[in-house]
Amino acid sequence: MDAKTLVKRALVSSRVLDFAARFAPASAVILMYHSVQDQPELYVNSIGAGIIHSTAVFTRHMEIVARRFNPVPLTDLLLFLDGARHLPRRPVVVTFDDGFADNSQIAAPVLNRIGIPASFYLTVALIGTQTAPWYCRVRHALNTTTKGLWHDSVEGSDWKLSTPHRRTQASQVVWDRCAKLPHAEREEAVNTLERELEVPTFTCQRPLMMSWDDARSLHRVGHIVGSHTLNHPNVAHIGEADALMELVESKRVLEIELAAPVEHFSYPHPALNPNWNGSTVTLCRQAGYRSALTTDTGPVRKGANPLALARVSTPCRETDFLWYLDCAFLGRKG
Repeated sequence: MDAKTLVKRALVSSRVLDFAARFAPASAVILMYHSVQDQPELYVNSIGAGIIHSTAVFTRHMEIVARRFNPVPLTDLLLFLDGARHLPRRPVVVTFDDGFADNSQIAAPVLNRIGIPASFYLTVALIGTQTAPWYCRVRHALNTTTKGLWHDSVEGSDWKLSTPHRRTQASQVVWDRCAKLPHAEREEAVNTLERELEVPTFTCQRPLMMSWDDARSLHRVGHIVGSHTLNHPNVAHIGEADALMELVESKRVLEIELAAPVEHFSYPHPALNPNWNGSTVTLCRQAGYRSALTTDTGPVRKGANPLALARVSTPCRETDFLWYLDCAFLGRKG
């Protein structure tokens, strides 16, 4: 174990950062998760290792949140921002992006057992389908192709695929390109990639995404179910009309299927920065959302714009997880 890790462990164990945070402005932390799997290694070439937590790690995270912090629902945080509610010390909101089936099948039972409310943001067009998100299809195509060289017909360039690093670089190029395309054009771009790499369209033996029954079950037990757009573009990089359609139509479909208002949104961040801007905030307000979550890092304090709320990443290692949380309450990045 390196010296830096030893220092972090000593600080989080001593709770000196918790004591120091008592003198910082009142704030909350919104945690960001995507996928929880019993066997994460099975999804490295689809969901991607970087956004998966094992069931054991996620369970440990939630036990820590329940014991050392105060889990609260997103609605309480919004009341805090309005000055209508005081929050307990070190309040934490738990959120999930994308709408993977494991959210309802694996993560939700852990949350329900421990008593932690959460917010789940769904890619609405994929609910109840066998279709994988486009960014998963890109990863799968470039990670599983047997071709050692890919000729990118869009840019006319050649990509060697001889190492995992080179494959990741090529994936990033495609993600950046596709994140700013309207849905139909993005589908064609991914189809073209799969043809060029001679890889069949990615499908899972078990559904990768939630069903409508999954979504209704989360809503029924008291979790928030919100929108993550219809098709997961970067709404800060597509045209304004396309962005508004993604915001409005996903909300409309969710409200019909859940038979309840849908007031909360999370900005997709498949590639490119930023994933939100002043225009997207205006569009969220126009679409009727009360809150919108970004992938910007930091705590949430009074005066924060509810349509551009920051979150905190959730590293798997316990020391790092506690370090990120403690630093966030101090107003610092982990």
